[in-house]
Amino acid sequence: MTEVGEDLFLVDLHEAGRPFRSSAYIIRGPEPTLIETGSSNCFTYVVDGLKMLGYSPADLKHIVVTHVHLDHAGGAGRMMEASPHAMLHAHRRAAPHLIDPTRLEAGSRAVYGSALESLFGAILPVPHDRVQVQEDGSVLDLGHGRRLTFYDTPGHAKHHSCIWDNVTRGIFSGDTVGIRYRFAGVDADVIYGFPTTTPPDFDPEVMLESLDRLQAMNPDVIYHTHFGPTSPASEAFAFTRRGILVIQQILDRLPDDATPEMAEEELRAYLSKDVEHWTHRGDDLSDLALDIYLNAQGMIVYKQKKASKL
Repeated sequence: MTEVGEDLFLVDLHEAGRPFRSSAYIIRGPEPTLIETGSSNCFTYVVDGLKMLGYSPADLKHIVVTHVHLDHAGGAGRMMEASPHAMLHAHRRAAPHLIDPTRLEAGSRAVYGSALESLFGAILPVPHDRVQVQEDGSVLDLGHGRRLTFYDTPGHAKHHSCIWDNVTRGIFSGDTVGIRYRFAGVDADVIYGFPTTTPPDFDPEVMLESLDRLQAMNPDVIYHTHFGPTSPASEAFAFTRRGILVIQQILDRLPDDATPEMAEEELRAYLSKDVEHWTHRGDDLSDLALDIYLNAQGMIVYKQKKASKL
């Protein structure tokens, strides 16, 4: 666990057994708050992080998820079972899937197949009366002058919120402001980032609109779920915008009948050179393998949707 702001702590969730992959954030104060749960498989890491601050799950008053993808909220049901005094806060479109995760599980199984349980664990429902919908611009008061403001930020997912923290002037960005990668053997200060374009809702134009809105707030820091803080925030916006431009160029080059495998090949060709340029670690893309696969899937789904509207 690492302190990353005033009464704000990062917990490495070791998602899928990998360090430096996914972050949860704990806000210490009169109303202890957890932002992102990760999957059910991450539960013990969150509990250990709470213990280091003198808390147990029963002390939590608020649990916040940016969207319902399993590496962000798959463990929400398990965490809520252990946190009887907490309310779960989510986007209006996300709330039904937290209450009844049947469709969420089916969609996830279509992507991950038989590996779903081993990767993410159980997906448990949350009682409807313990889910608080947070509308665009709504404010959650945590006491002692700390407020979280929720913003509707589609582009990665239609059910995505980003959350502004007034104390640190930071934004909990979920998957809207890209992924910040940490590579073994590379200095932690070296930033390499790229947008995440997983299916089924990726839309580069809409994502750019969300980035415009967030950047206009002039935040000091971006608190990525994947992984950790980027400060100054301008660096996170820059690498996300640069990556979206690359993705748009790839989509323009691909034929109308392109397959995910073709998109994956294009992504690998670009990233192998780009990662080496920014990190000088060689062209090993093993840390990005799953993201490249999922990004390619999302790119082709977007291309097919766009073609169907012409």
